[in-house]
Amino acid sequence: MMRCFFLGIVFFNVFVFLFGGLFPASAQDSRAGSTTEPKYLLRYHFKKGDVLRWNVLQSLKIRTSISGVEEVVETTSRSAKVWTVISVDNGGTATFEYHVDDVKMRQFQTDKDGAKVAEYNSRKDKNIPGAFINLEGTIGVPLAHISVDILGKTTKKPLRIYSGSTNTENRIVIPLPKEPIAVGDSWSIIMPVEIGQSNGTVKKVNARQEFTLVNVRAGMATIQFITKILTPLTPKEESQILDKFSSGKMELDLDAGHFIRQENTIDKRVIGFQGAGDNIHYLARVTECCCGLKSCELCTPKN
Repeated sequence: MMRCFFLGIVFFNVFVFLFGGLFPASAQDSRAGSTTEPKYLLRYHFKKGDVLRWNVLQSLKIRTSISGVEEVVETTSRSAKVWTVISVDNGGTATFEYHVDDVKMRQFQTDKDGAKVAEYNSRKDKNIPGAFINLEGTIGVPLAHISVDILGKTTKKPLRIYSGSTNTENRIVIPLPKEPIAVGDSWSIIMPVEIGQSNGTVKKVNARQEFTLVNVRAGMATIQFITKILTPLTPKEESQILDKFSSGKMELDLDAGHFIRQENTIDKRVIGFQGAGDNIHYLARVTECCCGLKSCELCTPKN
């Protein structure tokens, strides 16, 4: 029972990390700060032919203890995700073709049977290990067409079935406020979350993602965000949505009209999710850099 529960979480989160999830752009609620501070109009703008290459470094560690038996899985990956603007309409809505250019992954697992290691480098390896089999047929091919308007509202048309098809891709946009805002101003969105129940039904809960403009320097706007679950949950329900408890910051290039860097962390522990002494600790970190316009340590090619 423990192995099925544990591996289910691991496999789900490995591929959520690779293909990620956009913030849904809906139900915005702005909270204004001082009216005497300079205000900034935050908008996305793209041109046909723009290519945004995001280099992504991800780490995930899940430590689970059930009935005194502990298992640990650690996964690290470095991937390149490419967004190519194929059209821009008169209102500024851009349509992107999205694909994953390459990926290098390593998974280390320890349990009562010992240690296991799985590795995959799409540039070198012909065969995909079973731990990453959901990657098959997803590297280097168009996966979806995704449209983004100037405020970050998105629509998506999958081009093939893959592990990210039920969500949307990585966080290259967030919803932006309609009005100009000052440093210290905040806005938020309500994000619906579904939790499967043991009787086959689905419980729908609400999460709120809150965004704050913390500073603007040299044309770079830094936005911090945090996710809060609004609906009371049992420990078992919490353990199923550990990937939702994220916080971090993003850097928006006001001249370029898109984000160039972001950091996202989750550090969540749940006790008693199956029995009184059972616990799970979920520790994740994602750093993403948009290469081409700005440089960062992630943009150095690695084999």
